Amino acid sequence: MGEVNKVTKKSNVGKRVLDIVLSLALLAGVGYGGYCIATRGTVIDQNTNYTDNIAESEETTPTVDENKIIFESQEIANNMVYNGSLILVNNNTAFQGAEDDIISLYQLMLEKEKTHSFGVRDAEVKVRQENAENLIAMFEDFYSQVYDNNIVVQSGYRSKERQQELYDADLASTGLDYSEKVSKAGYSEHQTGWSVDLTLADGEYDGTGIYNWINEHCFEYGMILRYPENKTDITGIAYEPWHYRYVGKGHAYYIMQNNLCLEEYMDLLHQYVYDGEHLRITDYDGKIYEIFFYPVDTANESTMLPVPSGLNYTVSGNNIDGFIVTVDTGEFSEIPVSESEIIPEDTEENPEDLENAE
Repeated sequence: MGEVNKVTKKSNVGKRVLDIVLSLALLAGVGYGGYCIATRGTVIDQNTNYTDNIAESEETTPTVDENKIIFESQEIANNMVYNGSLILVNNNTAFQGAEDDIISLYQLMLEKEKTHSFGVRDAEVKVRQENAENLIAMFEDFYSQVYDNNIVVQSGYRSKERQQELYDADLASTGLDYSEKVSKAGYSEHQTGWSVDLTLADGEYDGTGIYNWINEHCFEYGMILRYPENKTDITGIAYEPWHYRYVGKGHAYYIMQNNLCLEEYMDLLHQYVYDGEHLRITDYDGKIYEIFFYPVDTANESTMLPVPSGLNYTVSGNNIDGFIVTVDTGEFSEIPVSESEIIPEDTEENPEDLENAE
């Protein structure tokens, strides 16, 4: 009888051990199955944090970061890389984009009844719609500050054929086999519709005097001075104080604040990729943008581009190898960035200047 009790006790112990092993195996299977199901969604969360299911108690409520941007995939044709307000066109990179959405700047002035603040050479001066809207707003504000309507938009969009005519005319006048002033046909920013040249009704525009207001405020309207005097070795174009380019708000402020030309800014954006750190820009009015670069999917005819869900955003190609996504986060800095915080060029004091000071 004692032997039977010993056997029975051993059997019970073995059964308990088996029950525990089976329970643990079942829990592990459920946890793994839940993980597999949870990771099959189509929404891309660039800032997702994974947790250990085993360590989590059943009563724990996950913390939700309300400021976290959720991304989803959007298909975009690869040829769209040649379009947008941030495309780079220079002596080494030809324009290959579409030439639509080009409108008469003068006609839009008439429609808005804003013909008092600046002039346009003629009705054939055309630019992109977005560019035109911001140009008119900028010149209206300039006029309200200084009551000067002497500025004239001399040129905007130029076709490839017109650019060739100008290039040939310059060669004929100089006798050279290349032009130092006119871009080759196909390599001019004017073909994009994002640029304008300014002049004055009674002289040449040089951006000085009261017209320095344009240089100090153009970024508020998404504009930059495209060919600065201290960047000629990078842009490959001589200083042109009359040539302004639309790149969009936020971008324009960052370029000006950091003393960059467009070539430098495009190189910089390559560092801020989707699955890495994004560039966060606080605009002059405190609005915060988040920006990243995404390469073209060269293996296919289109690219699955991550875009924010539920937020305003823009997409521009860079005219080379990828897309730039600019997200309006809907956030504002507590203390808006003021114009006084813009870093001026060459602010470092020169010892020789101090010695010569009276």
